Amino acid sequence: MLKAARNQYRGVFVGEPHLPGDDDAFVADLAAALPQWQSEGIRVAWLQLPATRAALVPRAIEAGFEFHHCDGPKLMLVKRLEAGAYVPAGATHTIGVGGAVISEEGRVLVVLERRDVTARPGYYKLPGGMLEPGEHFAEGVVREVHEETGIRAAFDGIVSLRHHHKGQFGTSNLYVVCRLRPLDFDIRVDDEEIGDAMWVEVGDYLANPDIGAYNKRVVRAAVAGRTLSLAEVEGYMSAGEYEVFIGDAAPA
Repeated sequence: MLKAARNQYRGVFVGEPHLPGDDDAFVADLAAALPQWQSEGIRVAWLQLPATRAALVPRAIEAGFEFHHCDGPKLMLVKRLEAGAYVPAGATHTIGVGGAVISEEGRVLVVLERRDVTARPGYYKLPGGMLEPGEHFAEGVVREVHEETGIRAAFDGIVSLRHHHKGQFGTSNLYVVCRLRPLDFDIRVDDEEIGDAMWVEVGDYLANPDIGAYNKRVVRAAVAGRTLSLAEVEGYMSAGEYEVFIGDAAPA
């Protein structure tokens, strides 16, 4: 019978080390394993196939498995052995971070993305980007700020959480803005992504008509050191499309 690892949720997991070297042996072993697992009260069977064993995919589908998610060179399939058994969804969200780097003199670090140099030359935003797998907010935002601007900074805390459903590849997106303290001030721009970066007086940034309402609310919250609260941003997105948690609970 096909070898498998068992988990605390009455599930079994078959990974690359468990796979017979011969495709026909896999089919025979799987056919023997499925009824045995059901008789033992196993609810869900997980099957992870490497790209090198792609020929097994149609054989697994024939046995009742369905696609669940793909992670690089590995494909995960799943089969319910008990009707109605819970199967968690694959990844549904992407996560981004932004850095509100505020100096003691009341200046904020802002960037102009290269794609906006011509299209929106006044649209300076906070530096940031996507978290890498296994990366925490605090380290990710410090890394992104340094990569885009060359500025080293220290993490102070989270000032805003935004949630919307217009992310990449049909996912939802979480965007967390963190307050940081600059450890130096010598800007060195990443020429591939960033067209310009500068230190701007907070008052000038807030008065700039080209800056969006959301970025202004976030900068106000970072400067004031407010705690997080649910807020609405007028004119930002349609109702129901987003969640924003900002430290400034007062109207803009």
